[in-house]
Amino acid sequence: MKANISHLRELQAIDQKISTLDKEIAASAAEIDGRRASLDGHRETIDQLTAKIAANEQRRRELEAELEDEQVKIKDRQAKLMNVQTNREYQSILKETEDSKKANTQREEAVVQLMEQIEALTAQIEEETKICEEDEKMLADDIAAVEKKTSQFTAEKSKILKSRESKASAVAASLLKKYTAIRDKRNGLAIVPVTGGVCRGCFMNIPPQLYNDLMKEDKLISCPTCHRIMFHETETTEE
Repeated sequence: MKANISHLRELQAIDQKISTLDKEIAASAAEIDGRRASLDGHRETIDQLTAKIAANEQRRRELEAELEDEQVKIKDRQAKLMNVQTNREYQSILKETEDSKKANTQREEAVVQLMEQIEALTAQIEEETKICEEDEKMLADDIAAVEKKTSQFTAEKSKILKSRESKASAVAASLLKKYTAIRDKRNGLAIVPVTGGVCRGCFMNIPPQLYNDLMKEDKLISCPTCHRIMFHETETTEE
């Protein structure tokens, strides 16, 4: 039975190394995904700012066209003033001319505001573009580093898996199945030590008789609380 416990402990140590490597690989991939998401966010911002500039430019052109049209009408009205026959007609044309001038003044102010907005939006795009360029360089560097790291992890994992096959072959199929089931349910920890009558998997006290049986080391015993396979380990002074 001691041999079985020894094999399981070695197997669990290997599985924990594999789990650590898998987490490292996943963390590296997540880091790259986060960098890509950030870059995509800045690109989307640039697209939105560009769309706003296009809308402002379109509105500016429309206002400038209206300004030109209205200016032509103002000149026509001013020419008519020289040939009016009545004071009423003169006042009417004069009012229309003044209204047009006021409307054009408002259009000119709106054009200036639009140009200021376009200038501000352009500055934002330049800033976002700089950030994108920096992020793209960092992303390229990160991808290269992650690919190198992942390659190393994968090679190391391949070696460990071969060792695992050897260790797993030394464990009875039924026991290996039980170990795997517990490991999957208990966050990768299937076999744990018991010191001072306390299971180090769930940190619960085990019954005295069960503890006595465990110390005999003549059969596999599971924790009545967390159901992990237990083995006796002598307490140290530090513990």
